[in-house]
Amino acid sequence: MATTAEKASNRSTGTRGGTENLESDIQRLRDDIAKLTEDMRKMGNRSLSRARQAATESAEEWQSEITETVREKPFTALAVAAGVGWLLAMMMRR
Repeated sequence: MATTAEKASNRSTGTRGGTENLESDIQRLRDDIAKLTEDMRKMGNRSLSRARQAATESAEEWQSEITETVREKPFTALAVAAGVGWLLAMMMRR
């Protein structure tokens, strides 16, 4: 049978080993979180780049369509612009 001193020694060794394991687990967790954060940042940058490109292409298409419409129907475009301006002026007054 183990003496009280041996039991205390075994407990302190077990605790020390448990502490070292816990510290290594925490370090691995920190490393995993850092890697995950970096991966998420890269994915976000790619998504942002794609969204920016799609928005630019969409804006260019919209601009060319409006330009073409104004050239085809200048009086209609002028009337629409005046109507929108009038509505905005009414909303600003209130």
